[in-house]
Amino acid sequence: MKKIGNILDNCPDQDLMDFRQYLEKVLGYSKRTSTSYGFDVASFLNFLSTAKIDKKDVDKDTIRTYLLECNVNGLGRSSVKRALSALRHFYLFLYEQKGYPTNPFETILSPKAQRKLPDFLSHEEINDLLNAMAKRTDDYAKRDQAILELLFAAGLRAQEAITLKKEQLDLTERIVHVIGKGDKERIVPFSETAQKALSDYLSLSRPLLLAKRKTDKGKDEGYVFLNRNGERLTVRGLEFLVQNAAQKAGFTLRIHPHMLRHTFATELLDNGADLRIIQDLMGHSSINTTSIYTHVTYEDLRKTYEKCFPDTIAKEERRMEKAVVFDFNGTMFFDEDKHIVSWKDYALSRFGFTLKDEDFIDHIHGHSNKAILRFITGKDFSPEEVLGFAREKELYYQKLCEADKESLHLVDGLVDFLSLLKKNHIKMAIATASMKPNVDWYIKTFHLLDFFDLENIIYDDGTLTKGKPDPMIYHRAFDRLHVEGKDAIVFEDALSGAISAKRAGAGRIVEVDDKKRKDHPDLNGIADLVIHDFRKIPQEVLSFLSL
Repeated sequence: MKKIGNILDNCPDQDLMDFRQYLEKVLGYSKRTSTSYGFDVASFLNFLSTAKIDKKDVDKDTIRTYLLECNVNGLGRSSVKRALSALRHFYLFLYEQKGYPTNPFETILSPKAQRKLPDFLSHEEINDLLNAMAKRTDDYAKRDQAILELLFAAGLRAQEAITLKKEQLDLTERIVHVIGKGDKERIVPFSETAQKALSDYLSLSRPLLLAKRKTDKGKDEGYVFLNRNGERLTVRGLEFLVQNAAQKAGFTLRIHPHMLRHTFATELLDNGADLRIIQDLMGHSSINTTSIYTHVTYEDLRKTYEKCFPDTIAKEERRMEKAVVFDFNGTMFFDEDKHIVSWKDYALSRFGFTLKDEDFIDHIHGHSNKAILRFITGKDFSPEEVLGFAREKELYYQKLCEADKESLHLVDGLVDFLSLLKKNHIKMAIATASMKPNVDWYIKTFHLLDFFDLENIIYDDGTLTKGKPDPMIYHRAFDRLHVEGKDAIVFEDALSGAISAKRAGAGRIVEVDDKKRKDHPDLNGIADLVIHDFRKIPQEVLSFLSL
């Protein structure tokens, strides 16, 4: 943090200071995230200062030069990806809040991060370690045994282990309430051996450690694991403890806390646990993070198979590059009547504006809330104001949908189609002009996370500066899925959405035509195919996806 602090202190840029305030006060980002973004932006501003380039004059050539310098300085892909994300947000802030003409980082693609396979212990190795630990008799043996048993049995992160409190443990039921990243809570069971080790430590060893506390002597803050001075462990202390414990037990391999977490996940997978269950137990927000363990456990099997059937593997990898992107409203969920009623009522009651039926094709369907509000009021609103209006309107829309239980379901046949895509590992995303209030409701109501990774549900989060028919949202979808547009099929119902997909270079555009819809636009010349629901998928779609 000292290095970051120095860079930020030596970059007294007012825009950067305002940006960090905006992240924390308006967007609700944590101080840590604000500092991290600030470091990346300050580094870039230092680069501009050295090159004598004003930040208003940044263009693609400037960015290319900066990325080249990052490469020369040995900055890793993940670091470059993070820096580009920070700079994209910074220049979006300058564009929206400071009147800058463009966001030069808008179309700059981030590098694909290299995925390093995690280190883990084999079944025999973890058993050898824990058995060797059980034979120790020194003063810290019971504490070290409890830590290693729980790290392996519950797959805790280092930070989760050191902040664990006694009230989060239920020794009788053998479960631990874990507070993970973003303060997300999950419940994880643990083994009988971990139960015994924890019980022995808490009753016999921990009181002795607490008695050694010098500051606030005798005070018990409730943290489960304490260091030799009776204080809460640090991450660095935990790392040293784990390695030192293994050495004391005569274990020759170098281990660290995260290795035990990886071993936990690998053991689950090897014993037949579903990947979604492992995702929940690990506290991963994305199934993609969890899926790396399949590469670990099946890597040798795949290499053997590839030697025997190279042509099959090549075909599989070609097929895996295909993707499907769905618009949501009117495509996955037929809600046109609620959409129209809620917008008409809201526009009239909130702004005194009467929306006509013919307005919906050109100005409502597929357009961002910001663009719709501009059409209704003739004014531009800040992202915070747009979000506030959207929340008001969408609450009414949601109530209309929930009142019509008979229609509150995904389009006929869609669940089966999504299941087919998931089974065959076809990449999938949603690209909707809706804002977060509705997206959160869609996810919960229609169980979208059964099929889509959260990061691949793309919506108007304030960073989409251009709505449909601009191709930005579909460019972002293809980028998230790491595919080229020509290798993706887009399902759309709106004219603006179909134009957006076409401009983004989609390989196929399929129009979803709800027969009950009153004002369905003519997508002839844009859509390649037309379907009325997903019960019978055209052979051209299946062939495109190699299904």
